Amino acid sequence: MKVAADTSSLMSLEFIGILDDAFSVTDIYITNIVEEELKEIAGFSDEKSRIAKKILKFVYNGKISCIHVKNGLFSRYISKNVDAGEASCLALCIMKKIPFLITDDADAAYSLGKIAMQKGIKIRICVAIIIELIKSNRISKSEAKSKIEELIKKRSWEGGVLEVLTKKYLEENE
Repeated sequence: MKVAADTSSLMSLEFIGILDDAFSVTDIYITNIVEEELKEIAGFSDEKSRIAKKILKFVYNGKISCIHVKNGLFSRYISKNVDAGEASCLALCIMKKIPFLITDDADAAYSLGKIAMQKGIKIRICVAIIIELIKSNRISKSEAKSKIEELIKKRSWEGGVLEVLTKKYLEENE
């Protein structure tokens, strides 16, 4: 599975300690914009900065491929709901024919949905990668459920659209 991932989805996967496992079922690509966002987060001294530093190590050791995307290729996708990171990931999907855009930003996903569909790109949340890990027998369903519950709590998704989507993914793949 070839994916372009934004900052939020990478942070989510690493928050629950599953990003390293994801490399067994996905080729993950990011843009220079996402890399810059991670560097900015890494500059602080909290749990998020520790997570961002770990993700950057995966970039620097080649487990995550970083591709430069020029502003002119994605600036038209930026809106009040879509930041440069998500917009650049959509442009990367189009440019490199990457079939999946992974984002945990529901507003951005909704805003980019029509364009993505026209270009044959599927937008998913990070839980789609967890489902791939289940399908490839890399993790058990019970471990995945536990990780997903942890994710919902750590990312404060309780009662929101991402919790609903997460549970829908799980139900569809049981």
